[in-house]
Amino acid sequence: MVGEIDENLSDTQEENEQQSSGSTPKRKILLLLLPIFLVIGSVIGLYFSGIADTFLTMPSAENNEDEVEQEVKNVTTVFFDVPEILVNLSARPGQKPIYFKIKVALEMNSATDAEQAEKMLPRIVDSLQFYLREMRLEELQGSIGTYRLKEEIQGRLNRILAPVKVNDVLFKEILIQ
Repeated sequence: MVGEIDENLSDTQEENEQQSSGSTPKRKILLLLLPIFLVIGSVIGLYFSGIADTFLTMPSAENNEDEVEQEVKNVTTVFFDVPEILVNLSARPGQKPIYFKIKVALEMNSATDAEQAEKMLPRIVDSLQFYLREMRLEELQGSIGTYRLKEEIQGRLNRILAPVKVNDVLFKEILIQ
């Protein structure tokens, strides 16, 4: 009886060894083929999604030159200088006044847009002074504060000059004292 158990145990061990040695080549093949299938699947997915088109197609030099010439003809940027604005910032009671001086240029599409801005200059200055007087020093600190100021000024000016669009607000001078 003990001999039968030993024979069954040795037969089971031999079967396990054969199964493990038999599965090793299958594992190796699977580990080699899996990355290949993943790469091929990714390339096919990129191709059918249209992302690969930008990598596969090379634009011709003639088309690029024509497009650049058309863009240069169509885009005539005009800069309109807003007069210097000096305001005192909002301060807490008992705090010394903080003065803020700013000079900006507005980027516009055409000379007629600049003429429209010239006509609306009193309203532009009034709006900027009104907005800047309510600001606190903490709101202007850092690059994020300057960016927010730029975006807010551009939004206000686009509302004031309604059909005319201000493409960008360029700071020429910023002084906080």
